[in-house]
Amino acid sequence: MTTTKQIDFILLAAKSLHENGLPTHRVEDFIQKLCLSVNVSAEFFTTPGSIFASIEKEGVKHPYLVKVSQEGDLNLEKIDAIQEVCKHVSTTKLDFTAGIQELNTLNQAKSRYSTWLMILFFGLSTGSAACVFGGNLPEIACSLLIGLGIGAFNGLLAFAPRFGKVFVLISAIWACCIAALFQSQYIDFQRDIATVCGLIILIPGFSFTVSITEMVNNHLIAGLTRFTNAFITFAMIAIGIAVGMKFMGLITLPKPSLSISELVSWGKWIALFFVPLGFMILFKAKQRDFIWILLACWCSYFSYVYGSKAFSEPVAVFLASFFLGIVSNLFSRIKKRNSSLLLVPGMILLVPGSLGFFSISHLVNSDVVAGLQTALSMLSTAMALVFGIIFSNIFLKAER
Repeated sequence: MTTTKQIDFILLAAKSLHENGLPTHRVEDFIQKLCLSVNVSAEFFTTPGSIFASIEKEGVKHPYLVKVSQEGDLNLEKIDAIQEVCKHVSTTKLDFTAGIQELNTLNQAKSRYSTWLMILFFGLSTGSAACVFGGNLPEIACSLLIGLGIGAFNGLLAFAPRFGKVFVLISAIWACCIAALFQSQYIDFQRDIATVCGLIILIPGFSFTVSITEMVNNHLIAGLTRFTNAFITFAMIAIGIAVGMKFMGLITLPKPSLSISELVSWGKWIALFFVPLGFMILFKAKQRDFIWILLACWCSYFSYVYGSKAFSEPVAVFLASFFLGIVSNLFSRIKKRNSSLLLVPGMILLVPGSLGFFSISHLVNSDVVAGLQTALSMLSTAMALVFGIIFSNIFLKAER
């Protein structure tokens, strides 16, 4: 017979997973399996801001509504720990009261990494991304400086949360201004690479891709909500770019006179080490999981690079995401851990956020045709990424 403690634990587990960044369709799937493992008859409907549940108790179905404060930042460590607690409860290693206490302790735990470390790795991640995507030393320096500034703005939100609504706008203005200053100094400076990589943490390519995944999995409300949020973020970036370009146009800048130094061939290997390291910090994973995040990033990057030499962009993305999904699910089955630990960092290198940025840039510059063409390319790339992951799940199912 279903008890109040069972219901409290199940609802708390669902809320905890939701607030730590797990997509809605994965929250529903996991909680549904948890209910089956503890012999509770229940149905769930999850949206980005709430969880609706119908749980049977004493032969009568009772409705429940759990308000989720906000869709939190992705925290891979807490997601893994929450699922481990649920596993212990379902195997009777913990009773439901102890499980509730464990979940409350996890939710109240402070972040593993300090604010200063997060700011540092905002810069290192963006600078390394510029190197990976073909930038030279000026582009890397520019992206690093943009990332440090965005990290500092993000750290200040803890003291002034009301500025959160314009955080993306301010960051886009900052990125545009810094890129313009570098362009005034260096000949043949690749401004688009520096700006895109500087903003790569804020560009909602991942959210856009997850929204399509949710809609493909028949979670239309959650998918459309996330899609709308991604569109609004793109729009705010566009406005920020336009404001930044207008502001820098009022300033007389010198003509570029410095030549660009070529990056040494082994510089990209250093970047391919720091990008996964940055993901470990930004997604709040444990230090011992760095090797797995590194493996995921290398799998997606090199499979895409070699695939793009033989196939078109969407096909290369499909093959890279399929291979990444197989590796992530194999890891989940062997290690009995969450496949998201590999899947999310690897997907970040494949998501079409840069295409969305270029689409916005074209539209801001009144090049509507090029903007629409780039937007369609972003959509096709995102679809290829989603279906690659779906086919990998059909071929080999994850343990979690």
